[in-house]
Amino acid sequence: MGKYKYLIALLSVFNFLLTPIHIILTGLDPAKIIVINYTLVILSSSLLASIKWVKFSTYILGSVTLLFIWLEFSNPNSVSVLSCRLLFSFLLFASFCFILIRQLLKIKEINLQFILGPILGFLYLGIIGGILFESIHFIDPNSFKLIKGFSGYSFYYFSFISITSVGYGDITPLTAPAQSLTLVMNIIGQFYSIIVIGVFVGKYINVKSS
Repeated sequence: MGKYKYLIALLSVFNFLLTPIHIILTGLDPAKIIVINYTLVILSSSLLASIKWVKFSTYILGSVTLLFIWLEFSNPNSVSVLSCRLLFSFLLFASFCFILIRQLLKIKEINLQFILGPILGFLYLGIIGGILFESIHFIDPNSFKLIKGFSGYSFYYFSFISITSVGYGDITPLTAPAQSLTLVMNIIGQFYSIIVIGVFVGKYINVKSS
């Protein structure tokens, strides 16, 4: 299990990003699909932690996040529930990023974990950006020009569009906070790719020369 923990976590996050497709194909209650996929992300990402209390902490944080997700479906107009869901979601994925970085720093050779780890980190980054974009929209509903029939998922879509610098233009930041966060996500996305490629090439050279 430990050998494939990065692959398991990566597949679970990809599965989480495909949640809208699961809802359409299965016809099940969106709340159940989201909670199931979120639970898989929590369980698989917690495998990355090598310290028991850290892993237990992610379980606790993930359980609290799931609780507020359920509460949000039953109380869609509750400001306090939405605020807590965004806060704990951010803390949860930030902790996953922290755990992942600590684990990647320990890897001394090029292997499956070293290859999959940065990809997983990129997905975590996109999800964190989505949470931040959704938070800005929550604070000021006029922050974005949104597509017709948008949902909370639209902000995660926009986050990945931003960090990859694709820029389809279907969602547009209108206010200064939204524009500044979009700019930051663009810069982070570009530097992330450069740094990962640089580290990968450097470690490959070190392995070959040793």
